[in-house]
Amino acid sequence: MRPGCPQSLPPRPRRGWCSTILAALLALAAVLTVSGGATAIATIRGSGGATGAAFVGDLRPEVRRVALTALLERRAKAVRDRDRQAFLADVDGADQAFKRQQEQQFDNLTKLPLAEFRYSLEQPVRYDALIPTAVRDRYQGRVQTAAVTVLYRIDGVDTEPVAAPWVPIVGVVAGRWRLAGVASDGRLPTGTNGQAWETGEITVARSARVVLVLSAGDANRAPDLLRMAETGLDQVAAVRRGGWVGKVLITAVQDPRLFTTYFTQNPDHVVNVAAIAVPYYAEIPDWRAKPKYAATRVVFNPHEFEADPTELAHDLTHEFAHAAMGSVTTDETPLWLVEGFAEYVAYEPEQVPSSFVRRSLEGFPAGSTPPSANFYGDPRNYVLGWLACRMIVEKYGEARLLALYEASGSGDAVKQVLGIDTATLDRQYVNYVEKVRAG
Repeated sequence: MRPGCPQSLPPRPRRGWCSTILAALLALAAVLTVSGGATAIATIRGSGGATGAAFVGDLRPEVRRVALTALLERRAKAVRDRDRQAFLADVDGADQAFKRQQEQQFDNLTKLPLAEFRYSLEQPVRYDALIPTAVRDRYQGRVQTAAVTVLYRIDGVDTEPVAAPWVPIVGVVAGRWRLAGVASDGRLPTGTNGQAWETGEITVARSARVVLVLSAGDANRAPDLLRMAETGLDQVAAVRRGGWVGKVLITAVQDPRLFTTYFTQNPDHVVNVAAIAVPYYAEIPDWRAKPKYAATRVVFNPHEFEADPTELAHDLTHEFAHAAMGSVTTDETPLWLVEGFAEYVAYEPEQVPSSFVRRSLEGFPAGSTPPSANFYGDPRNYVLGWLACRMIVEKYGEARLLALYEASGSGDAVKQVLGIDTATLDRQYVNYVEKVRAG
């Protein structure tokens, strides 16, 4: 069953003639009861054959929507009021591990400097096919998923609310919808289960332009990382002087799941990535057409925490450059420009020796600017993208590089900004790469 389809009721078992007559009478009574305004009852069979009575009124879409909206409003208010008891009141305690997870999420949420926090129920998006069998059986089939947008704003970082996806599993307990779990699958929207509060115990540190989320045991790392981040933001500001807020939320926790959730389609890429810059919007792109860009979050790979400080600083600056260009990055922006610009900003203050380029590109052809297809399949494409951006700066000026990036989503940006066609740009680029290789 594809995600979004409601779970259908199983067929009734075969009965003898006496049971059939009795069932017909009961069905008639149920119809009369419903028309009289009471709640009907249906028999629902779990995967193991157990049966139970489900309150049909609780499963009707309009009743469900009202009940879940009220649940989400109570939960959001509990976060804003820092009311732990109210936050947990709608969590079904049948699964103690899930309850402990929710307790930790409340603690984490209340550590974050939230200027705004609320939920929005998406209709009619559903992912019921992702409900684990054990959870479905526990609630005898009276369980569904909900597509929820979490709208939050980090104080001192965000200028508007950022939308994050959440797909809770809700079950009917004593006639009430309660939180029973959380869906987890690569088919869910980007960012699902990858938020700063969806992990173990955290600590939060901040500087003038950075909010940093770390695992509780890593609090001693905060001063160095914040200094590094502020320096990186200075480098970005020297190139991109406006057009973005200039502040970031960084998540750098030890829990690898928070990072790997962004690589469900390409899990083999995780080991090669030190950090990622994740664009977020005012609405969830999977659920809304063409949502407005809101912010970029930086998430670190915990396996890279022990890297050389110089490498960490470079990686931070690279990701900040992505954040700075987030509002003008589109699906049409070529990856050589996206990644090349970020590398240009990160390398800009340095004198990079030609020997580095020769070693990096030894035996690697550069017949044109790197194509977007399989760009991430070879790390040398980052070097080529950087060289392309450096060449544009040396030949046309840094302002033209920025203008090219900003115009890349509209028509022939190369012609509009640089006054040449793409073929000429490719020739200039190849000549430049060969010149750098030659030293």
